[in-house]
Amino acid sequence: MMTTVTLRFTGEMWARVGFGSTQFSFEGDTLGALLRAAFTQFDVRDVTLDANKQFVFRSGVLINGRSAKFLGGLNAPIRNGDEVILMRPSLGAM
Repeated sequence: MMTTVTLRFTGEMWARVGFGSTQFSFEGDTLGALLRAAFTQFDVRDVTLDANKQFVFRSGVLINGRSAKFLGGLNAPIRNGDEVILMRPSLGAM
C-alpha cells in the first residue's frame, strides 16, 4: 500500500536536502516505513540515528503537529495526507 504525506524539513535537515517541503510517497503505513524510505532518498540518516544506528526520538519528528514518540514511536500510524516534520534533535529536547 502506497501512502502519500507532506514531508517537511527544518533547520539543518532543510539545508541538507535543499528544500523545506515535498509530497512524499512510500510503501507502508507506519513512521518506521516512512523513515526507511526517506533515509533511502534523503541524506539525513546521520542526523537522526545514534551510534548504534537506532532512530533517536527527541523533538525530531512531528506527525500532524504531535510528537511521534507519544503516538507509537516507529509504529505510529501514518495516513494519506498527514504532515510529517523531521527536525534536527536539539540538546534541550533530550
